[in-house]
Amino acid sequence: MAINVPQSVFDKYFEVIDSTFTIFGVTCQLVSTEMTKVAHDSDNNIPDHNSVNVHHGRGGGHIDRGGETFVEVETTEDIVLKVYWDSKSWIKLGGNLVVPDNSIQTIGKMTDLPKVLRAKELIVHKDIKDYGEIRFERAGAHYPLGLKQTKYFACFWSRVS
Repeated sequence: MAINVPQSVFDKYFEVIDSTFTIFGVTCQLVSTEMTKVAHDSDNNIPDHNSVNVHHGRGGGHIDRGGETFVEVETTEDIVLKVYWDSKSWIKLGGNLVVPDNSIQTIGKMTDLPKVLRAKELIVHKDIKDYGEIRFERAGAHYPLGLKQTKYFACFWSRVS
């Protein structure tokens, strides 16, 4: 015998879960990097960089190629996530979960997942950033959560600074 659950039950569930982002969510910042061309300065002291990887060598994020200078620029984008610092509060996954010390679990809306996947790092809790940045990088893959597993996701992050 099949049980038909009315759509109104799912709608109410999603409404309640969405409200928890307002109550328990914190504004975080996703950090991305991009290469930006800057005005060429013939008197610059940036060494030529023959590598395709900006992080190799002494360039410090600067590349001087073919008479043009490129600099790696960090951009941030605000996102509201539920952040769980204590592993006892994490959503449980099957099996033995091994994550590094100082890791966190975040829960977000699936519509924000593409932004999270593009981000290099996460600055947790933008409102206390003046007291010191707390940066994390994604540790492992995300996974879907909730009824129907279409509206929410969770992922783990490990501390980088």
